[in-house]
Amino acid sequence: MKGWRAAVVALVALSLAACTARVPGVPDAEVVRPSLTPTADQLPQAGQCTGAGLDVVDCTAEHEAEVTGVGVLEGLGAAYPNDRDLRRAALPACRAALTEYLGSPDHDATRLQAHALWPSRDGWAKGDRWRVCTVVELEPDGSRARRKTSAKDLLKAAGFGTVQLCATASPGEAKDAGITACDQPHKAEAVPGVLALGDHRDPTPSLDQVNAKAAEHCAKAVTNYVGAAREDVFASWRAFGSQAWSEGYTTAICYAEATRPFTGRLWGLGTTALPG
Repeated sequence: MKGWRAAVVALVALSLAACTARVPGVPDAEVVRPSLTPTADQLPQAGQCTGAGLDVVDCTAEHEAEVTGVGVLEGLGAAYPNDRDLRRAALPACRAALTEYLGSPDHDATRLQAHALWPSRDGWAKGDRWRVCTVVELEPDGSRARRKTSAKDLLKAAGFGTVQLCATASPGEAKDAGITACDQPHKAEAVPGVLALGDHRDPTPSLDQVNAKAAEHCAKAVTNYVGAAREDVFASWRAFGSQAWSEGYTTAICYAEATRPFTGRLWGLGTTALPG
């Protein structure tokens, strides 16, 4: 992931060492492509898959994105808005659409992201106000994966582990957590149970406020994920910064973090020895 920066706070949490990192700005610098010019009647619909732009392709063929919803941008003036205002208008709705489309709010613990597209300046001048929401899977290096299957209800079934975030460094301490494929050596795994911290229209919570909500929640989520409380696995978490908060990134992501790097999975490990 791009642009992650950490501010570390040590905590005492339910016999588990815990820390948090604040992620400022936006999770993905390529979340939008505002130069598109189709009219509303030319847009793809929810459930259709697209290539690099908005050209529809079969979802069984390689594709970069899948439409989760189409709507209208509201609350913006006649003049073409700046990117930040467009993101604030589009992304909260797109994140809500992503939750519904995937069947779970746990997408922030995965490499699946909500992307938004909107009219160009010329289209805006002609009255276009459409918003297209898509889901994109990112590879560990941040590039877009080319899927050959639909992501619809992926997190409602057993698909979480196929797109799960795994990190080579401490998610609560490192400036860059080092997202990697989960079949490679890693130190932490994002777990189901993403914590909602509030509404994007509310003020961004402080680190102390995030910690107060996340400590017990993440400790329980990690214990449920691993299947037992362990001395060599503890809870850590990451939350987004103020700009991302205003765009709908209002969650804390819980991680099961080991005391050393390992190869394998912590999911359901129980009291078995930590994998090598």
